[in-house]
Amino acid sequence: MRPIDAQMPRPQNADGTPSADQGSVVIVGGYGAVGSVVAVTLAEGGIRVTVAGRDLGRAQNLARLHPGMIVPQRVDIGQVDQVERLLDSATVVIMCVERHNEDVARACLERGIHVVDISATAEVLDGIERLDALAKRNGATAVLSVGLAPGLTNVLARQCLERLPSATSLDVTVLLGLAGDHGPDSVRWTVENLAASRGTAGTPRKRVPLPGFGRRTAYPFPFADQHTLTRTLGIPVTTRLCFDSAAVTSVLFGLRAAGLFRIMDRLGATGALVAGSGQLRLGGDRFVIHAAAVDRTGAGVASAVSGRQECRATAVVAAQLAEQLVRQPSEPGVWHIDQVVDANAFLPKLRQHDLIVHDEI
Repeated sequence: MRPIDAQMPRPQNADGTPSADQGSVVIVGGYGAVGSVVAVTLAEGGIRVTVAGRDLGRAQNLARLHPGMIVPQRVDIGQVDQVERLLDSATVVIMCVERHNEDVARACLERGIHVVDISATAEVLDGIERLDALAKRNGATAVLSVGLAPGLTNVLARQCLERLPSATSLDVTVLLGLAGDHGPDSVRWTVENLAASRGTAGTPRKRVPLPGFGRRTAYPFPFADQHTLTRTLGIPVTTRLCFDSAAVTSVLFGLRAAGLFRIMDRLGATGALVAGSGQLRLGGDRFVIHAAAVDRTGAGVASAVSGRQECRATAVVAAQLAEQLVRQPSEPGVWHIDQVVDANAFLPKLRQHDLIVHDEI
């Protein structure tokens, strides 16, 4: 595979302002918490964007921020004919929703259109992975695990393994701010996985040193990374979660251990729990992504990224990948983010967006 290189120079008009590329990026769910930031970031960088979704009014409101560079379009991605029209002029499609992801990815890859998918659900990622042969046959690239977790967790984990090739295990820890810019899909995903807790049995909680928060107790959580990274890196990977409020973390995972979330799920009360969680404002908006590797001798390395507003950070990662796929595509196929970016080139660019990279902590 050929890694995505450092950011290419942006084309400019005679007056020095960004000029529009010939390619167009389509963002499905482009007016949501993540998609709207991706759209604005790309438009300001000179890339034409189509913001697509079922709510044309919201798409039109976003388009007014950058007339001509952001184009609104109504689409129901469950309707094949509407998807086909949407893809007519697309170079890259970014999926910012978890609906019909595999179907949309297949439609794109059949036409040689690149795909960036920010989904965090393992089943969604597995479905798109199965399209690898199709992508290679048509010269298209699909990049998965784009965001924070999965996403930056993957990049940090691979960086740790590169720094310590003798590593025999990797631990990934995510600290989320309770008052962050979570969209409803993010909140729903977190609550549903607290109820499922699959793949965490027998994995102990762990005290982890997190920049800006000191040593915090993190609990096993079924992020998709633990499956994809274990497979792609070839060593066991464990993923854990905590929140910026230590007290809330303790309570939530205590309730999970008692089976409350599973009971509420069986009673069909998950929706009410999601709505209530979305109103929770007991912490701040800071997050930390941390990866640590150790080998049999006890030698270890660790890296981290911290910042504010998880959805915005996810959008920054997605926008950078989309820009590179427009300007300089990577090798055809279906890849996870850590397989197509060079961490040492990619991570420093995050500093331009107020994210802090903690090297060799």
